[in-house]
Amino acid sequence: MQLLNAFIAFLIRGGPAMLALLACSILVVAIIFERVVFLSRQREDAEKLIGAIKGRLDAGDIAGAIAECSRKPTALSNVLKAGLEREPATQSQVTDALAIATRKYLRPFEQNLAVIGTIAVIAPFIGLFGTVLGIIRAFDDIALRGNSSPAIVAAGVSEALITTAAGLFVAVTAVIFFNFFKNQNRVYREDTLWAAEELADMLERRQQVLSR
Repeated sequence: MQLLNAFIAFLIRGGPAMLALLACSILVVAIIFERVVFLSRQREDAEKLIGAIKGRLDAGDIAGAIAECSRKPTALSNVLKAGLEREPATQSQVTDALAIATRKYLRPFEQNLAVIGTIAVIAPFIGLFGTVLGIIRAFDDIALRGNSSPAIVAAGVSEALITTAAGLFVAVTAVIFFNFFKNQNRVYREDTLWAAEELADMLERRQQVLSR
């Protein structure tokens, strides 16, 4: 209870800008949680999946290869499944199917990242705005009291700088996770593109064998 009261007092000291920063921080935390859950559900060993599909294709079991992709409905498995479902088809048709599926299933990876990026940019400015308002309020109080001792000035400025510190904290947190998720998306995209190319090559070789 004491901790909650101290937190509320901290927010009140920061003024209206602290409420905006609190809303930004809650939004950032919610998006971070949602992205972590989403990425955890998309985990897939690309090499292992390609190996399993190759084994099925070598045995001539297209249905079994599709079933391998259906075991865990990730973006990677759905992309490969889209290519397998076009079999038999020409290489260009399979490649087109894989490209369309890649764009479709990788799009959700960028969801809400723009919000984190925006908060990372504007949070310091919100904090600075709160600081300016706090300094104005501090000097108004000094003028009303008619007392400009260093202790009075320091107390007012210290209170005003709370929002700057809070804004920087929110911005740094947002930047860290924005870059982390961007890197995770890049790695996943590269794995998906590699797996799609491998599948296209396997299906092409399979067609060459069947046409002999």
